[in-house]
Amino acid sequence: EIGNPTTLATFTVVTVFLSLTLVTGMLGQYFYPITFNVPVAMIASLIIAYSVTPWLARRFMRTGRHCGRSGQSTLQRIYYGIITPLLAHRWLRYGFYLLIALLLVLSLLQPAWQFIRPQGMAGAVSPLGLPLAFLPKDDKNTFLIHIHLPETTPLEVTDRAARELGELLRRQPYVRDYQTHVGIPAVIDFNGQLKGSGRNRGPQFAEIRVNLVDKFERDPTSIDYALALRPQVEKIAARYPGGIVQLVEDPPGPPVRATVLAEVHGPDNERLAVLAHRIADVFKQTYDMAEVWASVPFDVTEYQIRVNREKAALAGVDPAQVTQAVARLLRGETLAQAHPTGARDTVPVRLHIPRENRIDPTLLERAFVHNGAGQTIPLSEVTELVMSVQPKPINHKDSERVEYVGGELAASAPAYAVLDLDRRLDKLDLGEDGSLATKNLAFNPVRPDALKGYELLWEGELRLTLDAFRDMGLALGLALLVIFLLLVAYYRSFSLPLLAMSAVPLALIGVFPGHWLLGTTFSAASMVGVIALAGVVVRNSLLIIDFAQEYQRQGHAIEDAVREAGAVRLRPILLTTLAIALGTAIMVPDPVMGGLAIALIFGSMSSALFVVFIVPLLYRRWSTRS
Repeated sequence: EIGNPTTLATFTVVTVFLSLTLVTGMLGQYFYPITFNVPVAMIASLIIAYSVTPWLARRFMRTGRHCGRSGQSTLQRIYYGIITPLLAHRWLRYGFYLLIALLLVLSLLQPAWQFIRPQGMAGAVSPLGLPLAFLPKDDKNTFLIHIHLPETTPLEVTDRAARELGELLRRQPYVRDYQTHVGIPAVIDFNGQLKGSGRNRGPQFAEIRVNLVDKFERDPTSIDYALALRPQVEKIAARYPGGIVQLVEDPPGPPVRATVLAEVHGPDNERLAVLAHRIADVFKQTYDMAEVWASVPFDVTEYQIRVNREKAALAGVDPAQVTQAVARLLRGETLAQAHPTGARDTVPVRLHIPRENRIDPTLLERAFVHNGAGQTIPLSEVTELVMSVQPKPINHKDSERVEYVGGELAASAPAYAVLDLDRRLDKLDLGEDGSLATKNLAFNPVRPDALKGYELLWEGELRLTLDAFRDMGLALGLALLVIFLLLVAYYRSFSLPLLAMSAVPLALIGVFPGHWLLGTTFSAASMVGVIALAGVVVRNSLLIIDFAQEYQRQGHAIEDAVREAGAVRLRPILLTTLAIALGTAIMVPDPVMGGLAIALIFGSMSSALFVVFIVPLLYRRWSTRS
């Protein structure tokens, strides 16, 4: 009875998941286990269903113990009470079609409303809206605090800032421990590699690795914890003007340099730096934006102490003696070796000027050198202090000059922030340099070209989102095309497969409201669930159509055939849907894969609820016309 539709439905699911091989980049590797394991499991399940299950049924199902019950069940009576009037009255059918269309439109409006609402994309998500993101943040047991103060900052000042943050962390109830690294980066993980943490070496850098108690032993997630901690971190950061303190959470998927990232390209490096600061100011005025930074380095003053040989000769001082005195002044000097009680090694006793005072120009007036006559000569009389600004590094990408401007979002999705920023930055007046052109918001990435003037290319998480949804859209389109061709070959008709595939849009009626109901962002994992639904829910249509055709071949009228097909397959369809819901419910609490489970649960439920009515009605119309 159900062999052909079951086999066909299995291959539709296999086709759908194999289409995910079109997903490129790190995201493709991220979902590769699903792409490989699900088809293998489906084929193995089909083999077991055809071999092991019948043998077990023959072995354990005794004659007379599993006889069919006569009459109609309560579920079937409810079904007959709904489908019979729909088959009998045209106005009821059209009203039902209109209701389905209205529900589908309202469902699709949930993710789209933020982009088309009158007040604009900026701001909080509307009460019935559904946010879109690449992957939602995961509940981790750790996060990183990155400190970047101005380049001229002494190590002691950076250490003081790190200690203040450490005292803040010490008072937090769910912080298990933390490690502070001053002047060097913390242990570099995958996220640190993408963010360039290995270059964070120098007295102006510090990083604090914070470890929380296990997520199963605390109520707030690391996401909520970081959100609550960020304002307190910003208060400490405000005490160090020009510095940037970032609270970096471990990403759930492929890491990026910044959640919202702008690459600014142009021909002149000085004007590029000024433009980057202007863009950073616009970033700071964006809703929910935090920890804005620009890759333009601070101005660093370089002090060169040169020996004036003519003055040194007049003062009777050897230039080498002056050089040694300056070196002793700046580097310090070992006076003796101490022998602590009980220690095997000696400890040097050093005399040096505190680090924060070493670049004080007045030091040369208070430091002296003796000439051959025993006179005391200030170093300022035999030296010259030359101050200059160190040359700044020039960043390049794809052989083009570039400056980066980045920012993190406390809780909202990056798509809305980027589109709002793009609206404000596109055609930004640059005076004699023309205007700024913003690009790279299409599905195909754009390469920079400085010959066209100053450009802003959007990167960061939104670029990953566009690439992911582009590849997944292609995968979904290919999967639907292959399913359609399989159904055309099976039914030998071009119109009947379209009827069977009506179950796919019916699934969308439940996908978006399900995410909204559970307060979950629609993410790339949710899109994988939608692609999976394309193969799963078609099976319900195939079962109803095959049974209706079989009843017609037995001589039943078309109305009776579709009514009986829906009634007979109602319980198996509901049981299959329940199995999907219970089987994937364990993933719902997971912040990353929860979207996949929600899409499967609510999509299969809405499709099963409507397909047992829509498919019989449409099949009756198709059969009558054909």
